[in-house]
Amino acid sequence: MNLRSNDYVLNLYSQIKDLSCEDKEKKLLGVFKELAEHILSGYFLIKKNQSDSFVKVHPTCVEFYCHEEGEGKDKIKDYSVYHRNKEDRTFDKSVFPLGILHNHISGIDMTFEQGEDSANAIRLSALIREFRIDDSGKKEDKYDMEYINIEKKKNGGIVTKPTYLYDALYSQFSIFDGFSIQWIDGEKKAVLEESSEPRINVPEYEVENNKHVPVPKKDVVNRNDLTKNGKYKQCLRKWKFKLKQ
Repeated sequence: MNLRSNDYVLNLYSQIKDLSCEDKEKKLLGVFKELAEHILSGYFLIKKNQSDSFVKVHPTCVEFYCHEEGEGKDKIKDYSVYHRNKEDRTFDKSVFPLGILHNHISGIDMTFEQGEDSANAIRLSALIREFRIDDSGKKEDKYDMEYINIEKKKNGGIVTKPTYLYDALYSQFSIFDGFSIQWIDGEKKAVLEESSEPRINVPEYEVENNKHVPVPKKDVVNRNDLTKNGKYKQCLRKWKFKLKQ
């Protein structure tokens, strides 16, 4: 399998451009499942320069985010996406090349953005929500990542805090010697849990003063409809996929 040349994903623009919003949502669910099967079968390979020392980081759960730039009632809008144009168009963000790691306050995204320019781009990314670390090949620069090890012990070897991926990727080896990070595809598709789920702490949005904002807790009747942190109305898109353990 080759994630870089997956036509089903990389030709997303041509597949959805003429669809209604409802049909796009259905199409995207299939695309995201396909992507998840690829991502959750592969791993990040972190190698120390001029050494045979390495670490593998295997994603075990991903959340997808997709936002279509531009106007139109059939555009897919996902205002939780960090890398998108400002609504008033005072600042447009360029289109990421395929496979850029996007670091932000919630963790790290693998990016699959598409489009000729920022005005008509599809902002598509996968947040690595959970992962496991295989450091059996690490022979140098060993030290105790206490906080990560506590997480692993609590969750059967799985790290469930997505921001810990910063350390798992960038803090394995000394910067003075240098190291590389490369994505390695799996040999076959991963087996996922039977059904996908809503993304964690992703709110539903509404328009307020000509700007999209999260629907606040005070406007939610049923507490079961709140985000996990209890602040907003939960977005119900089932765009979170998990590896079957």
